[in-house]
Parts: sequence; structure tokens; C-alpha cells
Amino acid sequence: MDQGHQPGTDVTPRRRVWERVTLFHDGDSFFDALEAAIKSARRSVHLESYIFATDRLGERILGAIVEAANRGVDVRVVIDGVGSSAWSAQIRARAEHGRFQLKVFHDLPWARFLRWRKRAPKTGFFRGLFRRLNNRNHRKVCVIDGMEAFVGSFNIIEYHSRRYVGDAVWRDTGVSVKGGEVSVLAASFSEVWRGRTLRVRSRANRIQSGALIRLNARRQLRSENYLDLLVKILGARGRVWITNAYFVPDASLIRVLGIAAEAGVDVRIVVPAFSDVVFIPWVTSAFHLGLLRAGVRIFEYTGTVLHAKTMLIDDWGLVGSSNLNHRSLLHDLEADVVLGSEDATGALAEQFIADCAHSREVTLRNWKSRPLLERIVGRILLLARRVL
Repeated sequence: MDQGHQPGTDVTPRRRVWERVTLFHDGDSFFDALEAAIKSARRSVHLESYIFATDRLGERILGAIVEAANRGVDVRVVIDGVGSSAWSAQIRARAEHGRFQLKVFHDLPWARFLRWRKRAPKTGFFRGLFRRLNNRNHRKVCVIDGMEAFVGSFNIIEYHSRRYVGDAVWRDTGVSVKGGEVSVLAASFSEVWRGRTLRVRSRANRIQSGALIRLNARRQLRSENYLDLLVKILGARGRVWITNAYFVPDASLIRVLGIAAEAGVDVRIVVPAFSDVVFIPWVTSAFHLGLLRAGVRIFEYTGTVLHAKTMLIDDWGLVGSSNLNHRSLLHDLEADVVLGSEDATGALAEQFIADCAHSREVTLRNWKSRPLLERIVGRILLLARRVL
């Protein structure tokens, strides 16, 4: 789907739009497109992934990466030290033989210590141990030739592919975009590569709320993005439709969602009925009562594991890796893409309606009938919500 004016056309759009947007609601089409883009890259492939497994899907992407590196493309890969801990040693070995560059974002402390076992750990190793463990790179971004970007919440692991896992495939959303603001993602990748996140005031960190890319690589930016989201919800006139895999909201978000619903806005939230983190639905349900009483409609997706993170506020859409929880707000690096055209937001709305159709709606009656143990455990786990 094309978005925006043709190159060279002398028009001034009412808001910034992408030159091209393609939405993906299944992993097979997303990874087919990503693999093809890596294989056709001419200059650079810069990829960040929270999880990069060396399973059947991961081997496909690794094969495309090695092929690109062997033909002279600048290939750099960043994986997370926690999310990819089970596969980092294998990927490190592949990088050494495959001519691409690899960095592990905040490697697990004991993994780093084992690599330094023949010499003393670097100064400050133990001092920064807990910060490294808690601050993760949760992004799923690949920038091709500095011109096209793939963004979303698809990790590189085969449970996102029906081709490999059949009906157990997860429901997720991603997007590929082309346009000038892809350069912002490219600049942000360079900061991560140099280990300069959260410390510098660069172009990639100076993102205004009306831009097409939303990053959180600076603490002030995290606050500005969140305040902007709350203001958008309060200013909604028609709809606030949220799909979120790990919905653990704070008091401010609960309050503004309730205010919007009481003002007559169609506020709906789709969350997973069951999750890869078993207790998350129990924690999420602890927030249901207040939202339901305010008129917010809540749906629990029952088709399979729901992992998508999308949002529609009137005609403003968002797709990316950010969850509505404390980890995304306070600790993890995230990347989201803003969609503003009718075609893009229309496609996002169609998928939201389809997700609602594959969900059970939560009502006050069936919420109160939940097993007592679930409600008790959910309340207890709320005490740890700042690390969920």
C-alpha cells in the first residue's frame, strides 16, 4: 500500500506520511519480505532483535545475512543478552565465520565473565551488573541500505511462522516503511552499536511527538512520549483501540482511558487470554474492574498467543515493540512506527476487528466469576509490576 504523495509532486501534506507502508499480520509474509530485502541489499543491513534463535527460521535469516556479508554488504547485528542468551554463543560463532559483525546488548554478567575468565573483569563490571541485567534492547528493527525499515514485534524465532509451527503460530504485527525518517532509525542503530544510548543528545534522540518514528533512547524522551500518548487519548473523539501483549498499565493510563470511555469514545483493549508469560493475563485482569466500570470494553484473544503491540486513536496509528507496562516505559529500548494515512489505519482497524472476533469479551459478570486463586495471584504479582 502506498502512502503519501509521489516524489517530485509539489504538495504540502497536512501531516508527515511515509512514501510506502506495508503492514504484516502474519510472520510468514513478514519474514519472507525481510529475507528478500536482506538478499537484495546493496550497501548495509543493520538489524536489532530481542530474540534471535538459531532454529529453522533463524537459520533462514542467518543464511541471508551471511550471503549479504559475503558479497560486501556492511552487515551489523545486535541481539539482546537476555532475550537471545540461549543462542548468542552460536550466533557469535556464525559471525566469526560468516564475515558479519555482531554485538550483544548487555550480555548476561556470567556470560561476560566466562569470556574474560583468562583475565580480570574490566573496571566497573560489578558496579554495572544490575543495570545491565535490567536494561534490555527490546527492539525488532532491520534497516536496509538506510532507505527501508522493518519494525514491529516479530522476534526471529519460529513460533512466529505458521510454516513451522502450524496453528500454534503467534498473532503479531509488523510493518515495512520507506521514507526520509528511516534515517532516524539508522542513526539510532548507530548509537546502540556504539553503546551510546541514554547518554547523548543526538538527532535520533530529538524526536518530536508528531514524527513518524517513536524511540525512547533518552529518559526525557520516554516521559515526553508517554505524556503525548495520554494527551492523544484524552483528545480522542471517535475511538481508542489498543492491542497489547503485556498490558500492565499505571494509574495515569487507567485514568485517561476511563475518562475517554465516559466521554463516549469507543475504547477497546485486546489482550491475550493466555501468554508465553503464564501469569501476565492474571496480572492484566487485576486492572479490568475499574476499566469495565468506566465503560472500557476488554477482549481476551483466544485464537493463540497474542504478541502484537498496536494502537489506533482516531486516525493515528502505531505499530512497534512497546508494551504498556513499566519495562517499556522505564527500562527497555523500544521502537514504534506511526501510521497516518487512511489506507494504513484502515488496514490496522480491519485487523483489530478481526482480533475482537477471535476473542471473548470480558464483562463484569464473567470477571467476577474468575477463579479466586487467579485473582489473588494477580493482585500479589502487581507488587512486582515495575519489572514485568
